[in-house]
Amino acid sequence: MTELGRGLGDLGRGFRFLNAHPGLWGWIVAPALVTLVLLAGAIAGVVWLARPLVEGATGWMPGFLQGAASWVMWILVVTGLGLGALLVFVAMVGVVAGPFCELLSEAVEERATGRPAPPFALGVFLRGAALGVAHALRRLVGSLFGLVLVLAIGMVPVVGTIAAAVLAGWLAARASAYDCYDAVLARRELAYPDKLAYLARYRGRTFGLGAGVAGMLLIPGVNLLAVGVGAAGATLAALELDGGAPGPGA
Repeated sequence: MTELGRGLGDLGRGFRFLNAHPGLWGWIVAPALVTLVLLAGAIAGVVWLARPLVEGATGWMPGFLQGAASWVMWILVVTGLGLGALLVFVAMVGVVAGPFCELLSEAVEERATGRPAPPFALGVFLRGAALGVAHALRRLVGSLFGLVLVLAIGMVPVVGTIAAAVLAGWLAARASAYDCYDAVLARRELAYPDKLAYLARYRGRTFGLGAGVAGMLLIPGVNLLAVGVGAAGATLAALELDGGAPGPGA
């Protein structure tokens, strides 16, 4: 629990660091716009899919049951699709916003350590971006399986809905932790298994930050900043964990 709390604290550190260096907020504008577009797509997707699913589930019932049953099915379907959409939404944000978060992370590290960042090299940036997108797409496939599982569990009234919410929250927190720490780890050109091993080594702390970011993604307006703030916090945490930066006061 202590490490979970420290992970949540890292999110706050990222926010305070950005406020102390206002110029860094510029790197969050692009991920924010991406988040806005993807959020609108997720909402539209839930609305588009919900009606045929409800009609298919209640169409075979006698007319006197359809009215009451359709309300129950609407609640179950929208809840299940909403939780599943959260998983896909988190993964897609990571796919598109990743390269911008890497540049933000580099700038945060430069200011936190006082060591100048390497000169910008287009080839290095494109190679890192391609590697990050490939890894993110790999996780997106896993998110689609998670979507199916969450939707299936959510169809069970009450208990299933609660279990689906817990599972979706856990998966979203893990995905958010990966996205934020990938801003640091991608610059080290680590292989995908090595990134997962790093997150596992500091499981409580990285999950705590991911849970905070996943929670921010549920808040309108705040969700536009979540990934960028999380990337800043993850950068400060990674520097501390690796002995490359000061502690919480950074």
